[in-house]
Amino acid sequence: MSTKKSPFSDMGCTCFTWETDDHMHLLGRTYDQCGNLQGNRIAVIPRNYPLKLEINEKCPRYIQSRYAFGGMAVTGLASPVMVDGVNETGVMGGLLNYPGYATYDLVRDSKHLNIHPGFLTGYLLSLCSSVEEIASVLPSLNLTAEPIFDQEMTVHYIFSDRTGESIIIEPDADGLQIHRDTLGVMTNSPGYLWQQTNLYNYASVSNILDSSRDFLELKYQGVSVSSGGGFGLPGDYSSPSRFVRMAVLKHYAVKGANEIDGVSRMFHQFSSVNIPEGIVFRPEDEVSQSPNQSYDQTLCTSIMCAESGTYYFSTCKNRRINAIRLLGLEGNPEIKYFELPEKEDIVYLN
Repeated sequence: MSTKKSPFSDMGCTCFTWETDDHMHLLGRTYDQCGNLQGNRIAVIPRNYPLKLEINEKCPRYIQSRYAFGGMAVTGLASPVMVDGVNETGVMGGLLNYPGYATYDLVRDSKHLNIHPGFLTGYLLSLCSSVEEIASVLPSLNLTAEPIFDQEMTVHYIFSDRTGESIIIEPDADGLQIHRDTLGVMTNSPGYLWQQTNLYNYASVSNILDSSRDFLELKYQGVSVSSGGGFGLPGDYSSPSRFVRMAVLKHYAVKGANEIDGVSRMFHQFSSVNIPEGIVFRPEDEVSQSPNQSYDQTLCTSIMCAESGTYYFSTCKNRRINAIRLLGLEGNPEIKYFELPEKEDIVYLN
C-alpha cells in the first residue's frame, strides 16, 4: 500500500447548526486533522456543471449540477471532494470522520446510483433544495467502498436548510441510517444515537452559577467547585466529549441578533472544541515528512448561512474571518477556486 497520506484519514471535526434572532440559519464546523490544508481550496461549482460520482476513471458516470454551491474542497481528482458547503437554495452540509463504523458496499449495485462517499456532499448540494428532498433521494443511492488516495474514506454527514431542521446520515453495517429532527450537533464516532443517549449523563449540567456549595460537610465559597456555569462538562478532545460540550453550549449560548452577529458568536463557541497543535499526538504517523504532521489540530473553521448563501471561514494560519458569496458566481462556466490565506493578516492600529 502506498505511504501517501490521505487528507481524510485522520479527520476529526465538530459541527452544529444555529438560528439567529432574526431567523437566519447557520451551519458551522471545525476541520480537524493531521497535516495541513495544502490540497484544499474554496470552490464554487456553478449550475449545469458536470460532476463525477466515482473515483475509478473507467466509470464515466457524470451528473449535471442543478444548483450552484460552494465550500471547502479537496482537489486533485476529476471532481472536487466537497468537505462542506452551501447551495443557492439554502441547503448546507458537510462530512465528518466516522472511523470504525462507516460501512459501504464492496460491489457496485446496478439497481441504485453508485456514488463514492467523498462525492455525496457535493452531489446532494448540487441536486437538492431542502432536507426533505435529501431524505427522499437517499434510498436510491449506493455508497461504494472505493479507496480514495489509497485509503477508505470513513465519513458520516449532516445537512440543514432554511427550515432549521438538521438531518444526519450514517452508513452503518445495517444500512444507511437517516436521522431526522436531530439536535443539530455532530462529531465523530460512535454514531449519533449513541452520542444523543450519552447526553443523559450530563443532565445536571447548568448555566446557573452557584457561588457556594456544601461537599462532604465542607462549605466552599466562590471557588471552582461551584455547581453551575458548565460545571461537570468533559474537557478532553475525544468525539463524545466534544459532542457534549457543543450540545450544551448550543443550548445555552446567547443567539446572535443577525447573520454577522450569529457568525461571530459561532466562531467564539467553536473555540471550546478547537484542538491546539500538540495536545493530540499520533505516534503511528512517525513516517510523516514533518514532525508536525503527527499532531491533530483544528486547521480551519467554517460557517455558512442558508439565507445569504455566504461561506465564512478562518484557518489556523489566518484567524481573520474570510468569506465568499455564491451570488454572482452561480452562472460561471467553470469552477471558481479561491486560495486559502497562509499568513496572519494583522491590523495594526498605530
